[in-house]
Amino acid sequence: MTAKEAVPVRDYEPAHEDASVILPIGFTPAPVSTGGRKLLLTPRAIAVTSCLFLGAVLLVYLLVARSLIFETTPSDADVSVSGFALPLGDGHLVLPGHYSYTVSATGYLPQSGDVEVSRDSNSRHAVKLERLPGHLQVIAEPRVPVRILVNGTEVESADGLANSIPAGRKRITILSERYLPFSKEIEIEGLDNTQTLTASLRPAWANIYITSNPPGATVSVEGTVLGTTPLTAELVQGDRVVDISLPQYKTVQLPVPVTAGVDQTLTTVDLAAADGTLRVVSTPPGASVTVDGEYRGQTPMDLELASNSRHQLRFFMDGYNTVERAVDVNAGDLRDMSVTLTAVFGQVSISSSPSDAQVFIDGKLAGVAGQTFTLPTRSHNITVRKQGYEDYQTTIVPSSKLKQSVRAVLLTGEQSRWSNVPAEITHGAGGKMLLMRPDAQFTMGSSRREQGRRANEVLRKISLTRPFYVGVTEVTNREYRRFQRMHSSSHANGVSLDNDNLPVVNVSWNDAALFCNWLSARDGLKEVYRAERGRVVGFDSNANGYRLLTEAEWAWAARYERGSMRKFPWGDSLPVGKNSGNYADTSAGQIVPAVLRTYTDRYAATAPVASYNANQFGLYDFGGNVSEWIHDLYTIGTGLSLKLEENPVGPKDGDYHVVRGSSWKHAGLTELRLSYRDYGAEARDDIGFRLARWVD
Repeated sequence: MTAKEAVPVRDYEPAHEDASVILPIGFTPAPVSTGGRKLLLTPRAIAVTSCLFLGAVLLVYLLVARSLIFETTPSDADVSVSGFALPLGDGHLVLPGHYSYTVSATGYLPQSGDVEVSRDSNSRHAVKLERLPGHLQVIAEPRVPVRILVNGTEVESADGLANSIPAGRKRITILSERYLPFSKEIEIEGLDNTQTLTASLRPAWANIYITSNPPGATVSVEGTVLGTTPLTAELVQGDRVVDISLPQYKTVQLPVPVTAGVDQTLTTVDLAAADGTLRVVSTPPGASVTVDGEYRGQTPMDLELASNSRHQLRFFMDGYNTVERAVDVNAGDLRDMSVTLTAVFGQVSISSSPSDAQVFIDGKLAGVAGQTFTLPTRSHNITVRKQGYEDYQTTIVPSSKLKQSVRAVLLTGEQSRWSNVPAEITHGAGGKMLLMRPDAQFTMGSSRREQGRRANEVLRKISLTRPFYVGVTEVTNREYRRFQRMHSSSHANGVSLDNDNLPVVNVSWNDAALFCNWLSARDGLKEVYRAERGRVVGFDSNANGYRLLTEAEWAWAARYERGSMRKFPWGDSLPVGKNSGNYADTSAGQIVPAVLRTYTDRYAATAPVASYNANQFGLYDFGGNVSEWIHDLYTIGTGLSLKLEENPVGPKDGDYHVVRGSSWKHAGLTELRLSYRDYGAEARDDIGFRLARWVD
């Protein structure tokens, strides 16, 4: 109570009149210290407040925290978690977030990792620890050094102890020299424990009794000496080779199959006397040697000869006389033999065309052609050489009993090149073609005074020098159907034109050109004709593929003979020669309006190709059978040009192509002439074609 506080005065009613009146006394306040501040809260209040705060924090933690539980193998493993984590039963109570953990147990490899604890649910994780490797102590009976294999792979070991074997079921194999393998499956416990395995080893050898005649021979196996005969040897099982040797005797190699535990007594080995050695040399060296008819090699050489017997030796060499010797040697002897071979010569006469060419024999200049050379009777390489010509080469073996001759015909480079070009080829469809090498100037067409001449047979001066192949016959139905399998040449008034060996007809010029391109592609050649959407639009005169004959080539092949031009296939005058071709004869009277009354060719329409006589070049049917599509576009000249045309291939523009040669429908003078020309583009039943190819 302070000084300023007033004490209320209460009115009391006296109990009685004599009651004494209680008087107030003076109040003196207690002294107050002014040296410090007065505490607002007492220590007790602070303690209470702190407990309340901690309780609130713990309550919030319990509301927010989630349990993190680890299911470990083994179950008694220790788990440590980073950060603030309250152990709680089998797990930990943690706030949501990222934590690192480590799980460890005795005998196991520790495992660490990271976990993420979410706000939504508790977290549970399974952790399986890997057992530490174990160790294996192998006790071998008998006590011998061993090698240890785990699942077929050898592991390091010392005194039978193999360390750090991964835990689990393993096949253990124990190997030791001279013992059979021991194998057993065991469970390696791991956990850094050491297990013991007892291996009872069985011997892998057998006792082999070996004797020889004479005795005292040294016995060895794979280079290891075992002793001398008679001998009982312990051999490890398997296919063994036993060497039995004795001085002055031949060493015997004896194959012995050994089975563990199965003892053997071998048949006594009879030792034969050792060979003698004969060292042979010859003059000249390199002579071939036979011993008792068996070839043994060339001198110089060492010959191993059976002792105590006579041997026949023969020495021979090309160009030398044969030498024969007889010899015998003692066991272990080393003897020398020297033989001299005498050369044998023969005469070879070498001539050449042209003459005076140089002659090289075995690469060395020996003289000039026209001489006779004396040469050893062995194989020699002969080269005859002259400037401007290709070398002539041959091989010859002179004979001492007969004089031989070599005639060398030298070729120029051009001649040599053509000698390697085949004169005949067979194309991919099966037809034959012959090589033509024209070198001619001739006049193509006919004179205005020639009977039967047409206006389109204008005279032209031609120079034909480009080599080419030409079909021996016209293309047959069989050949064309390799390109168009369903093609039919049809018939003429019921007479078939479709048999395999008849010339193909009812093909347009475009069809014939596309056949040429197909055949070029098949035979790996460059196509001559340029086609777009199945239509020929041009050609490449440098291509080496198949094509149709040019008109100049056709005229030369059909007419040219020894510098002049034939008028008809059979000659220069009528009547038609016998067996000269297939024309409109009496047998075709029911099909064509006009026929040759005095000629018979046996066929009403087309005939099989090559049925009649070939012309001067060995080509068939340039007259008769079917007319032929020509490579050239059709045009008509205005008269004999003074300009010489070299290897012409026809004009660049035109609507039609040339047709040459008469057919089975023709009997008139105009058509039978080889200068007859026609034109067209579309298929007819009397027009076929013949193949050609320029030579590269």
